Amino acid sequence: MAEPAPRLADLLADLLALQASSGAFPSQVETPAGCVADESCFVTAQAALLLAALGRSEAAIHAHGRALDFLETCEDGGLPGAFRFYPQGGRGPRLVDGLPPDADDTALAWMALVGGRRREAREGLVRLAGLLPRLACGPLRRGDPPFARAPLLRTWFHESDPGPVDLTVNLNVLAALAACGAGRSGCSLSVLMPRLAGRVSAAVSQHAPSRSAMRVLSPYYAHPAELAIAALRARACGVPGLDGLAASLAPVDARDRAARRPHDRPLYCNAHGRPLWRAPALQLARQLADRATTPFDPSLSPARFSGGFHDCDAQVRPC
Repeated sequence: MAEPAPRLADLLADLLALQASSGAFPSQVETPAGCVADESCFVTAQAALLLAALGRSEAAIHAHGRALDFLETCEDGGLPGAFRFYPQGGRGPRLVDGLPPDADDTALAWMALVGGRRREAREGLVRLAGLLPRLACGPLRRGDPPFARAPLLRTWFHESDPGPVDLTVNLNVLAALAACGAGRSGCSLSVLMPRLAGRVSAAVSQHAPSRSAMRVLSPYYAHPAELAIAALRARACGVPGLDGLAASLAPVDARDRAARRPHDRPLYCNAHGRPLWRAPALQLARQLADRATTPFDPSLSPARFSGGFHDCDAQVRPC
């Protein structure tokens, strides 16, 4: 007989108990030397997005605010609007120091901060418009898969080495653009979005979403369910052109959901596949969202604007 599902109130209490004193929702990194504690923008932003839709109690609202406080500390001091995997300045548990800001943390942080009413959607759109051209794909590089072409984006805000193209990262960028109102803005990003979505969809359709395929499609993610979650979230945010991709990946997400989002499942990795990150707190937040009536409500981060977006257009170059 299957074990009965825990009550929602108990799951929420378990999730809030995992939150670190910093406000982060922690993860663990499996390294050859053992397990390393880790507190990242990356995991905390995704947990905060879900907590915003779930938490109505005083404790949940307080925990959500603390998570947003942590995300604010991850903004890069030298590149406003860009976010790092870890807070700048060496604070808190982490695997490694000195990581530059990147597209994934930037996208996830903006979604969470806009959704939590901590930042304005318009500000997010202008910041992303200024930042994303730095990551535009140019000519293929050694080691690139054939799909690594414009308008896909690379990963790191690091001029000498912007890293590989990761399709899950690109889906998160699309979701952030939609959450900030790019699809309704009339600026150049509204033209970029369907092109970028089409390129992601075409690349995934040529590969079965297996663990081995993820090394090509999404080198920073350790499991196909993460690609599926990102695609479904981006579609829920209103990204156009993702219906086919979301439908093809929905069974992958459904299997993860049916397994109750295993806490020991690897979620993330470095580009070469190791080490592995696990995040029981995030998986618990996802399990809560699966049980909720409205697991992800993009209306929590409305992007309602009036007037033009000339600042945005001035900063965007075609990819």
